[in-house]
Amino acid sequence: MTTVDQTRAFPVRLLESGSAAGAIAAAFLATAANEPRVISFDMGGTTAKICLVEDGRPHIKHEFEAGQLEKFKPGSGLPLKLTVVDMIEIGAGGGSIAAVDDLGLLKVGPRSAGSVPGPVAYRHGGTEPTVTDSDLLAGYLDPDHFLGGELSLALPDVRRALDRLGAQLGVNTQTAAIGIQDLVIENMAAATRMQLAEKGRDPRAYSLTAFGGAGPVHAYALAKRLKLPRIIVPAGAGVMSAFGFLVAAPAVDDVRGYPTSLTSADWDKVASLYADMEARARRHHENRARPW
Repeated sequence: MTTVDQTRAFPVRLLESGSAAGAIAAAFLATAANEPRVISFDMGGTTAKICLVEDGRPHIKHEFEAGQLEKFKPGSGLPLKLTVVDMIEIGAGGGSIAAVDDLGLLKVGPRSAGSVPGPVAYRHGGTEPTVTDSDLLAGYLDPDHFLGGELSLALPDVRRALDRLGAQLGVNTQTAAIGIQDLVIENMAAATRMQLAEKGRDPRAYSLTAFGGAGPVHAYALAKRLKLPRIIVPAGAGVMSAFGFLVAAPAVDDVRGYPTSLTSADWDKVASLYADMEARARRHHENRARPW
């Protein structure tokens, strides 16, 4: 949580704030569930993100790249020196489009149907099959009781869209849907393994907290692929980022520069710099905007 004045002064700190709030919510729930090690799995309409949570705190880092053009390739985005929640993008979202690439192979994403026109199943004009459409054909979604019954999904339209994709691949409709599922899950599992390996962690020691619009749908398949022992799906999984903002603690970042050699450092000046940062942080904390 921060203040309006701080946000105006440093708008760059709002980057990825929604995803970060989801990870904070996962940390809050992990504490409530007495889970010391959790993988936060947030899968929405466009992307999926993971964050490692240990002892009730999401992992933090002090730099990241915004808008990476190539996943997992350092230097392909805009480098920023900020304190951020350490998350990686691990795959497609519910609206990611499945298509055949130039080599004749199935590819899911990065193109997305977005909210308009959205997946074929939503009846809003979408014609290209998406992950959500494969979820419907695979039986993971109830066409007559989606969004609590507020939206009826177009199963016949989805079947026709996946028929066309299957014909391009030389497989039947059901195989095309299963192929989309397998590709998405394997991409997410591979990225998660990479993140855990880089930190020297064993995935079998973690539980999976799944949320976002599509997270709970794919949680079991991802947990099975990673050999995770437990899945936690919170009530209200689709609004966990909003919940994360409500349980987030106030935070203050401040930096001072004092280039000098250690042999000639003025330690009284160093102490005064620390004191000034502490005073500013306390004022910021006292004046922070409260959401309630």
